[in-house]
Amino acid sequence: MVDAGWLRSLGEDGLTALLQRRPEGLAAPTPRALSELAERLAQPAAVIAAMRRLDRPTLQLAEAVAALGGEAVARVAVERLLGAEGSPHASRAFAALAAHGLLTGEAVVTLEEAARYAFGAPLDLGPPLRALLAERTAEDLKAIARNLGVKPPQRKAELVEAVSAVLRDAERVRAMVGGAPQAVRELLGDVASTGRPVEEGLYFSPRYSEPVKPSHWALVRGLLLRAGPWESALAMPAEVALALRGDGWTAPFDPVPPEPGRVPVEPALVERDATAAGAGLLRSVATLLEAVDRKPPAPLRTGGIGVRELRRIGKEVRLPVAEVKLALAVAHRAGLLGLSGDLVAPTDRYDGWLRQPPAHQLADLLTAWWSVPYLPMRSDGAWVPVEEGAAELRAAVLSEAAREPATAPVDPAALCALVRWRRPYGLGGPDAEAGAVSVWPEAELVGAVGAGAVSAAGHALLRRSPDELRAALSGIGAAVRTVALQADLTAVVTGPPDGELSALLDSVADRESTGTATTWRFSPASVRRALDAGHRAEELAADLAAVAPAGLPQPLSYLIQDVGRRHGRLRGRAVSCCLCSEDTALLAEVAADRRLRSLGLRLLAPTVLAGAKPLAETLGALRAVGYAPVIERADGSLQVERATPTRVGTPTTGTRPSASTSSRRAGPPAVPDAGTVAATLLGRSNTAVPELSATLWAVRRAARHLTDAEARVLAHALESGDAVTIDYENQSGALTRRVIEDAMLSGGTLTAWCHLRQDERRFSASRVLSVTAGTAV
Repeated sequence: MVDAGWLRSLGEDGLTALLQRRPEGLAAPTPRALSELAERLAQPAAVIAAMRRLDRPTLQLAEAVAALGGEAVARVAVERLLGAEGSPHASRAFAALAAHGLLTGEAVVTLEEAARYAFGAPLDLGPPLRALLAERTAEDLKAIARNLGVKPPQRKAELVEAVSAVLRDAERVRAMVGGAPQAVRELLGDVASTGRPVEEGLYFSPRYSEPVKPSHWALVRGLLLRAGPWESALAMPAEVALALRGDGWTAPFDPVPPEPGRVPVEPALVERDATAAGAGLLRSVATLLEAVDRKPPAPLRTGGIGVRELRRIGKEVRLPVAEVKLALAVAHRAGLLGLSGDLVAPTDRYDGWLRQPPAHQLADLLTAWWSVPYLPMRSDGAWVPVEEGAAELRAAVLSEAAREPATAPVDPAALCALVRWRRPYGLGGPDAEAGAVSVWPEAELVGAVGAGAVSAAGHALLRRSPDELRAALSGIGAAVRTVALQADLTAVVTGPPDGELSALLDSVADRESTGTATTWRFSPASVRRALDAGHRAEELAADLAAVAPAGLPQPLSYLIQDVGRRHGRLRGRAVSCCLCSEDTALLAEVAADRRLRSLGLRLLAPTVLAGAKPLAETLGALRAVGYAPVIERADGSLQVERATPTRVGTPTTGTRPSASTSSRRAGPPAVPDAGTVAATLLGRSNTAVPELSATLWAVRRAARHLTDAEARVLAHALESGDAVTIDYENQSGALTRRVIEDAMLSGGTLTAWCHLRQDERRFSASRVLSVTAGTAV
């Protein structure tokens, strides 16, 4: 067990090394004494944080220690259970656990208590014998001893030892079960191999009840025991399960890391491939945002976008649904796409982003991808932003791939298996290996990987260097500001189009395809749309000629002139409705057009045509059959029909901006030097009385469940605005863990910004069960 005495025994160099491995011990406020440091390092959140840094064999050894009880366990028994007696790999794992302050002892070792419970049921074994037998009454233990053929002692401690001695004898247990009825053997064999509990709802006493079920036969002999004094489930003691698994059974132990295999690759090929992929990501996101701007998708009630809308968008932008989800995730994380209630639309940052150089645009997208907390391409369902810790997994995969420069893994799946070997506990749940595999195609699509190797952009992301990232992306090229106008009424831009050029072409033509080159097509309807938005035919032709080095082809020039000549000859007034024109023949033609019969048009005068339908519906019907009306205000001036883009506020991806927090804390708290802290703590007594400030006094009074060290952490958070993690019991008795910051204490109420709810929340200080410095969730 880690305590102040053990910490002092490490000496200054040893304590410094421990603090470097366990930075949670240095979090503000700095511990004032070794006893406070020991308490902080033993907190469950701190223990789990340390375990996240350990590799698979080290954790497998820790699980074996936990399976054998976790306390006062013989080292040779652990090695025997792993099939690693005398193995240097086992010695290395023991040393790694001790170096992280999770294991104490030499020949007999003890695992830190919080680490014992991190595995749930370690090796699918039940609790140790001494824990289960201690819950039985002395009379029950005497009955079990008699059934095992042992003369029962009088004292309970001796009874526990006598029964334990029999049930720890593996040969005797196997012989006993071998002579049992078939149904008993099948039940015990299944429980031993799976660790599953056996439900026994009815009362059964080893002293008075007559065994009638296989579980009863095991109960009277202690092969199955109640998991607790009020539990209905029966558990098999770990020693009994190990005996029934047989002498040849060993726990999993994988000391040798998997080798993914690597092949050399030309750096120039890597950068060329990555540049092409990055340009593709830029086009995908830009095209997607344009599509969303034109027709916002309908969001799900729970947030995100459903599969049907994803397929519609994918068909429109010509991307697979998986890549649509990746582009949505990157755009949302970059603050370019917002989800606001029932609205999905570009944000107010989008227009400014369009005006940036392509290298800066792509740098924003890659930085956003690097921090996306989920894997958007992993599932086939809807796109819903969630928190899954994927950013750490993404960094681990690329970091492993970048260990050997200018090489590519032969099999990315094998590389991801190596990542999971190095960090099995800290990279997601049981399917995290599949998640790691899905990171690789993401990295290829965004250009962090090219030709199977980590690109310069990927290395810049690993080093978290914005300047390096922009330099690595300089090959993406400058935006194209010219267009080739074709005689077939198409416009082709080779390369990424400039924002102003895109806006001009989108206003007067319809985008047909994107890729290495982007194509637009002109039509009478698209030109009329530009004229409706306030352009004049002459200005439109001049604007297009200014960006087309070869000039306007004759068919396009004729198209613009023809639509311009017809545009506005027919005018509509909102009289529900009235059409006016100096061209009496045109009005007579419209009134006689059978396709417009549903509008109920009739001539009021040679230059005035009245309709029964609203003006907007009438104008839409006229345009659908080839006319080009415009809207006229009551004063006779023309009304410009310019669509106003829908924008939402830029989403926040971190914590809220807070005036009070920013005034108290200019940046993240500085981490103190481990050596300085170690020397200071060793120079003091093991226990030191903290200075009782008004804040600390208020915390102690309101949050009575907290230890002295936890009270100091919360008091520091109240004074600095730093984030802390609290374990909280709500009014219904449920336990929850929250990361809070910018907290204030008033009476017994703690008011703080809650990261989970992304809102301000109130907590009863008396229900705060523990506090951990930082964001240890």
